[in-house]
Amino acid sequence: MEENNDSTENPQQGQGRQNAIKCGWLRKQGGFVKTWHTRWFVLKGDQLYYFKDEDETKPLGTIFLPGNKVVEHSCNEENPGKYLFEVIPGKIFF
Repeated sequence: MEENNDSTENPQQGQGRQNAIKCGWLRKQGGFVKTWHTRWFVLKGDQLYYFKDEDETKPLGTIFLPGNKVVEHSCNEENPGKYLFEVIPGKIFF
């Protein structure tokens, strides 16, 4: 995922990159049919939004991360520009 420090984002991009901590392409497994899909993800605070592509303004879904810890790991120097992070489950809220 890439870090976003660009404050000139178009506010009409919805959840796009505006105020994002990290954003970039990831692969996720589908819910009903367990196939893998490449999606544009945006991490904002304690929510991880995903979109069909980076130009979409309406997310396909949201993964709520309250109480979880997001840890960024160092990457292999053979893959510059790539980021690795881990979501460590915390307390479960009902």
